[in-house]
Amino acid sequence: MIIRLRKATEPGEFAYDAFLSYSHAWDKDIAKAFQHVLQGFDRPWYRPRSLKLFRDETNLGASPHLWREIEQGLTGSRWLVVMASPAAAESTWVRQEIRWWLTHRSVDTLLVGWTDGTLVWDSEQSSFDWSLTDALPREEMARSFAQEPRWVDLRWLRSPEQAGSDPRLIECVAEFVAPLTGRSKDELIGAHVRRRRRTRHVVQATVAVLTALLLLAVAGGITAHQQRNNARAQTLVAQSRQLVAEATSIRDSQPDLARQLLVQAYRLAPTAEAVGALVESHSMSRVVPGRGPVQATAYSSRGLLAVADDRVRLLDPADDTAEPVVVDHGRGRVTAAAFSPDGRELALGGGNGTVRLLDVSDGRRARTLAVSTAAVGVRTIRAVVLTSEGRLVAMSDRGGVVLDVSEPKRPRTVRTLPGAPIAASPQGDLIATEELREQDRTTLRLWTVSGSGRLRRAATLNAPPGTPGTPHRVAFSPDGQMIAVAGGDSRVRLWDVSDPARPVVRPELYTESRKGTAAVAFAPDGTTLATGDSDGVVSLWDISDPLRPRSGARLSSVETAVSALSFAADGRTVAAAEGGDTESGTVRLWSVAGSEQTSASATLPSEGEFPPAFSPDSRLLASGGEPTTLWRVDDTWAPRPAATLESFYNPGQAVAFGADGHTLFSGLPVKAWDTSDPAHPRDLSPATVRTSGAEGVSVNPVLPLLAVGRLLRTEVQLWDVGDRKRPALLGTLAGAVPERQGLAFSADGDLLAAPTSDGAVRLWRVARHRRPVAVGDITPAKEKTTALAFAPHQRTLLVGDESGTITVWDVTHPDRPVRKGASTRHTDAVAGLAVHPSGELAATAGKDGRILLWDIADPSQPVEVASLTSGGRFPTAAVGFSPDGRTLAVDGDAGTRLWTVDRTAILRSLCAQSAGITRDQWQQYLPGRPYEPPCA
Repeated sequence: MIIRLRKATEPGEFAYDAFLSYSHAWDKDIAKAFQHVLQGFDRPWYRPRSLKLFRDETNLGASPHLWREIEQGLTGSRWLVVMASPAAAESTWVRQEIRWWLTHRSVDTLLVGWTDGTLVWDSEQSSFDWSLTDALPREEMARSFAQEPRWVDLRWLRSPEQAGSDPRLIECVAEFVAPLTGRSKDELIGAHVRRRRRTRHVVQATVAVLTALLLLAVAGGITAHQQRNNARAQTLVAQSRQLVAEATSIRDSQPDLARQLLVQAYRLAPTAEAVGALVESHSMSRVVPGRGPVQATAYSSRGLLAVADDRVRLLDPADDTAEPVVVDHGRGRVTAAAFSPDGRELALGGGNGTVRLLDVSDGRRARTLAVSTAAVGVRTIRAVVLTSEGRLVAMSDRGGVVLDVSEPKRPRTVRTLPGAPIAASPQGDLIATEELREQDRTTLRLWTVSGSGRLRRAATLNAPPGTPGTPHRVAFSPDGQMIAVAGGDSRVRLWDVSDPARPVVRPELYTESRKGTAAVAFAPDGTTLATGDSDGVVSLWDISDPLRPRSGARLSSVETAVSALSFAADGRTVAAAEGGDTESGTVRLWSVAGSEQTSASATLPSEGEFPPAFSPDSRLLASGGEPTTLWRVDDTWAPRPAATLESFYNPGQAVAFGADGHTLFSGLPVKAWDTSDPAHPRDLSPATVRTSGAEGVSVNPVLPLLAVGRLLRTEVQLWDVGDRKRPALLGTLAGAVPERQGLAFSADGDLLAAPTSDGAVRLWRVARHRRPVAVGDITPAKEKTTALAFAPHQRTLLVGDESGTITVWDVTHPDRPVRKGASTRHTDAVAGLAVHPSGELAATAGKDGRILLWDIADPSQPVEVASLTSGGRFPTAAVGFSPDGRTLAVDGDAGTRLWTVDRTAILRSLCAQSAGITRDQWQQYLPGRPYEPPCA
């Protein structure tokens, strides 16, 4: 490799324009490193030029044009630097360039840089030892030097990276530059160091300025990015809220689509509106599509629903993933269906007068027990009843039959029925028949059926006008003591038939239908009546007092006339079927509580209004208090009663589970039960004589401490329950008054909050084996405190008062509470208050009867998420979340109701209960967004 140094064009300067001929790859790297340091010696008298590289390919011939350029470069240079290596010594180009230089220039202007191979000078011969030297071409340089020439050992230099890290390169370059400039090596190195220092300062200043500019640019970019993200988030929030509004507007008419929109709304942004709509979504009707006009529906006591259209299907509405069981019903369509009281048998009536009895005890399949043709000649069976006495009543438009099916495989005819029977009591002892009179008036006749099957006429009723033979327009109450008859004049007549020979007329119900009412059904408890009319509206009526019936919810989502109605065995679901002449029908299911619609997933019968108490593993629920009932709630769709605890005080008792998960505390003095076996709670302190009930009980989450408010007395006590069999009283909280949900421990177990007699809130510091010490007070704005609850992860305290306001306080420093925010949504006092384990949700129950769900993620702005459709009002209810955060329980005088608040479970259920959103629907509600079905 050769570096040519050309003389500058300006006087007093040297220009280093290096033309490199190289043979080895590392020679190029060395040349770059050499050039890098060479540029560091930049002084006013010399300035580096560009570097041009030429790869020496020894197998190429010498082009005249190429050599002409090389010769021009050599002619314009004062010095020649030869990078000595075996490859250079063998290179044709290097030897030719050296020959030209020694012919036209002095050998004193040739410098050698030793990069590889061997280079040995023989002082005695004043020549290189060519027997050892292989880095220079012998033929060209054997007689060139009379004395040892200047060369620099560069064999250690192998990469450009060494240029900035190895100081030896600076000295090597100085060796070359010194003779070129006529300056000493030390002077050059000193000037270089000073220049590098100044350059470094300039570079540092430049870097600092650039860094500042970069930081400003990054800050601006971050700000712009945040603003863009905020804009996108706001857009998603707006779209989410819009979808919730759209879903709300179509929830009755298109519940499936409404479910899909709610899932997508939450997917876009989990706004307060979306969360509230999810929790409330259980109140939407569920659609069971049919394959033809639905002729009959029936619920079994085991929760199965039978739907008869062009086939018979058994469904489990509580299991969203279960496939329906198709029942073999023989030839012809099914026109009537009824389960036996125990839910093990299903009777089907057909259009050809055939009655089939099937065993459905398995739930996953149906087995034919018997087929009866006792009603031969009857065209269509329009109603069937299976009684607990083993009788099957089949009715048609021309007659009927009573069968004894106590031995299912051998049905026996007990009695044939006269006229046109239309309904039978659940016990089978009363039969109603109808006769057409003038002007579309019909007469109902009541018949009694004795145990031997003897039929006797009991009474005649003036029925409202209606279409003769219309199935389901007449129904007996579950106890058989009341009969309801729907009419074409949109009125429903009620008679008390407890004495069949002397029916008593009860007040009429007016349904406001345009074309009359076609179907009626009693709830299993007999206190609610459902009516279905030609407009597709299902109306619920509270007839617990038959003399003063009250209208309830109007469920308007069926598209055509209601052909049949039925209640689930627990009374929590009503099914409405579409029939008539439509090509396809549907069955819609609503969740109800009495005569009201509800979004609760379950309703538990209980007495009392004490706070609900969940076990730490969320598998048990203690509710009521008059007496206390233990429920297994590991499946909120079907809670099961486990046991009833002794109620030792007339007004009832509040209870709470201990931190160990299976100890239940209550009473004053404190008493404990071991619920390890929920079906058989064990009294751990049988010798304790209880003198009072507990109005409110709160368990410390960390320490074995219990705060108890004495029922009917203004006293709150603190107990040490480390020994479950012998709880010890630590002291009484001076000035504290009991409220059912007015005692609360902080999450760290260090503080206890309780209302005081003057309406304030007092904070006590608590510890084991010590009396509680008051450490701070929260002064209410106007009204006295009625409910308290701590957030689970921090010292945030929620306070409910008599005005219906909830206030959020930071009590990190108990002696200096800080008010964070407040909201007033109740119109009366807050009776119940609880915080979700996540700390983001809260629930309140007001004396105005409303149950509200709150978003408290931002304590400064509590936001109402939903007013829960509770199926009525709970004026003095108490509330509580399960520790796993999946369930909200509300205890009131109408029982205990459970809501599912687990968003994941709700979303899964919504997807399972509805067909996917179509592309056309997506474009209608989400124009411009790519088609991404939320339940795909």
